[in-house]
Amino acid sequence: MNNVITSTFSTGEFHGYNVKYSPFRKNFIACASSQNYGIAGAGHHTDGLFDVTWSELLPDQLITSCGDGSIQIWDLSVSPNPIRKYHIHNEEVYSVEWNPRNALTYILSASWDKTVKTWDPFVERLVCSYVDHMDQVYEACWSPHCFQTFSSVSGDRTLKLWDIRQRRACASFPHETEVLCCDWSKSDTDIIATGTTDGRIFEWDTRKMLDPLFILAGHEYAIRQLKFSPFERGRLASVSYDFTTRFWNWNVPHALQILHGHSEFVYGLDFNPKKRNEVCDCAWDSLLCVYNDI
Repeated sequence: MNNVITSTFSTGEFHGYNVKYSPFRKNFIACASSQNYGIAGAGHHTDGLFDVTWSELLPDQLITSCGDGSIQIWDLSVSPNPIRKYHIHNEEVYSVEWNPRNALTYILSASWDKTVKTWDPFVERLVCSYVDHMDQVYEACWSPHCFQTFSSVSGDRTLKLWDIRQRRACASFPHETEVLCCDWSKSDTDIIATGTTDGRIFEWDTRKMLDPLFILAGHEYAIRQLKFSPFERGRLASVSYDFTTRFWNWNVPHALQILHGHSEFVYGLDFNPKKRNEVCDCAWDSLLCVYNDI
């Protein structure tokens, strides 16, 4: 494999927090960013933007999450500014995701107010609030296989699994340190990965969950984001405060490839769902790097 940086983009004075490829256009990438390392935003936002997700129904719509507890809906065909803003959390919203199945149009958000919430953007209403976590929630993500299931990870050192029809978690799985990120395998219905502050990746089978299937170690500092490949079973990528982006296969105990494209914390990561072997990351050095042939 080759470390090929095909493109770099600057976010200027803004520090990148997360990136997301469009599910409709293979060359469209959105980046949520903040000034002063998340302390401030700009324009319509006095706080930083921490996450972004594309609509799964309308190609020009995006949703962002903000440090003031709000989410914003954008429509690129209408305005360069948000068309709607909803204040649904009491503290920073660190994660936001549109349900990947068109059968359910809910938005999922996770906040430092210790809650996860579902929101219906078409009727503009809060659907449900989930309050099992005992500390700030860093990320929540929908299962790509079951549209009523999602996972969440928290500073309370747990991964929790949820069914949207229940207000309490279906299962809770302890870790030794805080859990900052999670993602579901795109190939295996019951496989989920978590990334922790001690630099380790844990792979779990949700049918068992007594112990992780295996642990991937190598990052020197906390893992800020991880993603499974949409094309290759068992392949995933991770980014970290150690300034690196790494690629793994769960059959191999060490990183397959370590990329050194940044000079600051690497925060965001996404695989291109429309183009095999392309990945984009973003970091606090105000750069987005696009890698091909990885």
